[in-house]
Amino acid sequence: MIKNLLKFILLTIFALNCSQIKQNPMIKTTEKSESNNDKILGEKLINNDFLKYANLEKKDSLKTEILQSFMIYDEDTYKFVQIDAEELTEYNFDFFLPQLNKILAKRNINLQVKLTKDYQKTNDILINDEKLNLYTAEELNNKTFWETGPKNFFRRLNEILHSTNSDETFYLLYQGNDLATFLLTKNQYEIIKQKYSSQPKEIPYLP
Repeated sequence: MIKNLLKFILLTIFALNCSQIKQNPMIKTTEKSESNNDKILGEKLINNDFLKYANLEKKDSLKTEILQSFMIYDEDTYKFVQIDAEELTEYNFDFFLPQLNKILAKRNINLQVKLTKDYQKTNDILINDEKLNLYTAEELNNKTFWETGPKNFFRRLNEILHSTNSDETFYLLYQGNDLATFLLTKNQYEIIKQKYSSQPKEIPYLP
């Protein structure tokens, strides 16, 4: 009898705690606050020309996604490209170059990337007919070339961009097979940085 009573009391307490969690106004308030913050930052991003070059047919849906959930990782914005450090450092440029050139074409920039005749020995490539050492033999041996290769590549792209007086800069996001790039103005970068202030891995970084 006592055991049954104790069991009943424990089950009642558990049920009450579950009910309080479900009805906790603090949880709902926090979720609402985060949603409002996403919308505010999304509006700032849009007002700072984040969709300036976006696919016109998808511009409305892109805007809705940004305002509702700060969804910014869509190639139709012509701001974001999935790169993959392995593909880049192994010279598989066709994996990302077509989309990258679509983005740059919107800015009246053409990008040509070619291999040099001795690239297997030197790790040199040609970007718009100018030689770039993608990574050194030492970086290849110590396995840091996955990091240095993309950084060297996009530093050169930023030099090309800035030579046209562009106000945009390539930022990298993540590393390794997840490596991606954003083409952002300073203001756009600061808004994204503010959004992910508590999630530093989600913040784009300069190459």
